[in-house]
Amino acid sequence: MSEEQKDLLGDDSFSKDLLDHLDAIPEEVQKKWPRDLSALVDIYSASLKRLGYSGSEAQKISHTLLAEQSVYCGGRYFYLPKLDALKKAIRDVELHRDWSERGVQPDELADKYKISATHVYRIIKEQQAYYRKRIQPELF
Repeated sequence: MSEEQKDLLGDDSFSKDLLDHLDAIPEEVQKKWPRDLSALVDIYSASLKRLGYSGSEAQKISHTLLAEQSVYCGGRYFYLPKLDALKKAIRDVELHRDWSERGVQPDELADKYKISATHVYRIIKEQQAYYRKRIQPELF
């Protein structure tokens, strides 16, 4: 692959300059975006405002998040779980991080996350399998 192709397709192709101008997209243009895309901008912006960001900061961060999301899954459908399943998945990732990076013991994790020690061990085992699969693809 030529150096020019790498630049066109690599991470650098998604330049900071593009992100700096996303907030300048007129509202009438945004209204022509698919309904779900506009809804995501509104949802992200509202959440960021609740976290204390100004309106312009929230808008810019929202556009940046959507742009990053489009790099990851643009042009294809992807599954977004319902809130309960998402909360459980986030809890499981955090539990595994507490265990693997912070050295929190399983009995402490059971107390912290209000689940049984057996469940903690099951989550750790599942998360380790996910992590291994992510960093070490299958050979056959």
